Amino acid sequence: MDYRRRYFAAGLALLAHVAAAQVSRAQGEISGRVSTADSLRVPVAGAEAVIPRLQLSVVTDSLGRFRLKDLPSGVHVLVVRAVGFRAESSTVSLQKDDVLSVDLRLARSEATVLPERVVTASGERIPAKLVEFMERQKTGTGHFIGRSVLAKSEGGLRQTGDLISTIPGVVVRRGSNKIWVATGRAISNSCAFCSGSKSALHPADFAAGARPACFMDVYLDGALVFDSRHPGNGLFDANLVPPEHIGGIEIYTSAAQVPAKYNRTGGGCGVLLIWTR
Repeated sequence: MDYRRRYFAAGLALLAHVAAAQVSRAQGEISGRVSTADSLRVPVAGAEAVIPRLQLSVVTDSLGRFRLKDLPSGVHVLVVRAVGFRAESSTVSLQKDDVLSVDLRLARSEATVLPERVVTASGERIPAKLVEFMERQKTGTGHFIGRSVLAKSEGGLRQTGDLISTIPGVVVRRGSNKIWVATGRAISNSCAFCSGSKSALHPADFAAGARPACFMDVYLDGALVFDSRHPGNGLFDANLVPPEHIGGIEIYTSAAQVPAKYNRTGGGCGVLLIWTR
């Protein structure tokens, strides 16, 4: 009799485990429409909607619509970009089985209407979105990683986070095959992690090995994908974008170096700019 009871109890425990696993796998969905930011609200076809942290992306249809399915619950940064427009980012919070709809507007970019420039030394054309990268690189303020270095790391030879870790003043935090970029600045009342506790971090990041640090703001093609003022929204894994997909990287470890258009935090922990090819 005890033998049967033990197996019956084990069966109930197994059923409970399966049910819990099914609940934990509950997925959400984000759908939306991308249009121009002017009064005409013209649909933007061919725009890319990306969740960098999950390495998920879709392209909008002829009506500017997109749909991202099977998303885990939590807070996600959604980046939308298109040729001829400034990239935009939005923070979206998903609960289990949520189906959210977002309406995103893209403003036309002045930078992208500039003609491509020719580098006379090599004869290679510079994509319009990399023009500001090249202009700042000439000034020598900050730290830059260009194509010549990135090309040597392609094919898995080195990850993006490993390249960034070689920059003076940068302190990378590693965990579960991820790299988060920070500076060596001590945690203080002016730092994003003013509490100095794990409560400031997203639970998934803490579980992956992240600990409070002075993490940099991160921009991907000009769109903010990690805001150091809100670390609970999720850190940005620098390894999400491999070297072969990157045109250039800019790193600014102090407020005095940060270009005005990206200096939002009045000091903060520095800024990382990643430009794709």
